Amino acid sequence: MLWYPPLDPDRLTVPALDSHTGKAPDLDATVPVDHWVLFSTDEAPSDWGAPVVYPGDMRHRLRAYLPTAVVGRHYGRGQTLPNGDFTISHRDLLTGDLDRIERPQPTRS
Repeated sequence: MLWYPPLDPDRLTVPALDSHTGKAPDLDATVPVDHWVLFSTDEAPSDWGAPVVYPGDMRHRLRAYLPTAVVGRHYGRGQTLPNGDFTISHRDLLTGDLDRIERPQPTRS
């Protein structure tokens, strides 16, 4: 789980480069995937997403950093995708339009 201020406040990005070779990721590869990608936002309304239940004995200081609700999608079952991160616009996340999740290939600078 990552919680961070995004570089682009209109997009949430989950780092997800794959490397199944023990070497640096091949940025041009199409790779087999088996990921659950979950997103959350502090700006979601109270009836948004699937609620998350945590153990009662969890430290309150840790609990303060965890989401109360998430949405997500599973990528797998023999599926292959271009290697890269998963990203979605904040608006699409808030409306629950998970078909708008993208996995763009990284760019080289």
